[in-house]
Amino acid sequence: MATSTATRAEDTLDIGFNAPLSGPAAGWGLPGLTGINLLVDGINAEGGLDVGGKRYKLVVHQFDNEYTASKALQGARQLVLEHNVKIILDVGGSTGDAQLPFLTEHKVFYAPEATADINPKRPYIISGSDYFPRGEMMRMAYIRQMYPEAKRYAVVSQQDSTSLVGQAWEVGAAKAVGLDVVYDEFYAPDTTDFAPVVTAILATKPDIVSLSISWPDFIPLLMEQLYQQGFKGIIAANYIEPEQALQRVPADWLQQVKAIDSYPLFDDPWWGDPSAQHDFAAKWKARYGAGGPEDQKRPMNGIDWLYTPMLQAYLASVQKAGSVDPDKVLAAFRSLDTISTIEGPTAVTGEEMWGEKNMISPLVPNNEFRADCNCKRVQSLTRFETWFAQHKDAVIAEVRRRNQMWDQRQ
Repeated sequence: MATSTATRAEDTLDIGFNAPLSGPAAGWGLPGLTGINLLVDGINAEGGLDVGGKRYKLVVHQFDNEYTASKALQGARQLVLEHNVKIILDVGGSTGDAQLPFLTEHKVFYAPEATADINPKRPYIISGSDYFPRGEMMRMAYIRQMYPEAKRYAVVSQQDSTSLVGQAWEVGAAKAVGLDVVYDEFYAPDTTDFAPVVTAILATKPDIVSLSISWPDFIPLLMEQLYQQGFKGIIAANYIEPEQALQRVPADWLQQVKAIDSYPLFDDPWWGDPSAQHDFAAKWKARYGAGGPEDQKRPMNGIDWLYTPMLQAYLASVQKAGSVDPDKVLAAFRSLDTISTIEGPTAVTGEEMWGEKNMISPLVPNNEFRADCNCKRVQSLTRFETWFAQHKDAVIAEVRRRNQMWDQRQ
């Protein structure tokens, strides 16, 4: 996407970030701005995005929707009507449902982390840089393969539209790989006391406790109760931030329970040097790390990079189309078999899960916590499509039983 610095951008291509920047779901949104800004500033420093011989300066506009549906719609209207954004990035789920009729009417692309938002009636959704819910399935496959003695599986998360979908796919995968589902429930999103939740889980004597799509701020609270109530099995979740968890539980216990999630760190030695991940980590630390000009006062995490690949996929489609016209860009996206991103090459797929080819699908990692570095480390990297081809009938049967397939949620 690099362009010559000899020519300046002639116009702007406006990008919206309508995501939770505060509140209990902020951990899924706010850090993502760092990666977006690294990408955008890098492209602008080289003259802007070359689209059919015309150069565009990329401009990011942000809105804090607090993961609240009404605020998400307010943000969408502001970003589109006041800033003429061509794409909005967000967590998705309930916030996506609120703004998608408006965005579809205006042919504005919506790139949520929740691929479950993809639907043929919502053609301008593109998603997939987030591993949800492929990661939910691959964690079950990983645990079954690596820890075959663990058979009794409990799963819980807050009751919202994203969790209903994610838990359906996850439980489908758990059943497909032969786990015994002993607990499968949801807690209210306004829960503050997680002791009763964990007591109910542990009463079923699970070997595995999945916190599934629990919001980032809830994970340490749930883990604290699991620790205090003596759980010694395996813990899995969509996203675990070790720095937050270690404020509630000791490192040796976190390693004992494995603390398995799907969002890797890009400074993990697994990626090697040179790699796109290593390059991103180096740039992030120089700008946002300790002593950097925009020091975040925290380590780099798995959300910092998470929105960047989807923006890369959109920009690559704009360039292939040679236009910012949404219909031409969508056709270009669907015409691609793979797209290069900082996650590596990603397949372009989605028909079997969502009814439309609107999803990128990178290799799915499984990470475990390591006490020697107080961090998580990649343990495996798997092509989801290969596994899904073997198990999709059983998984989809469970998703349909719970009325969470794309054509059942309209």
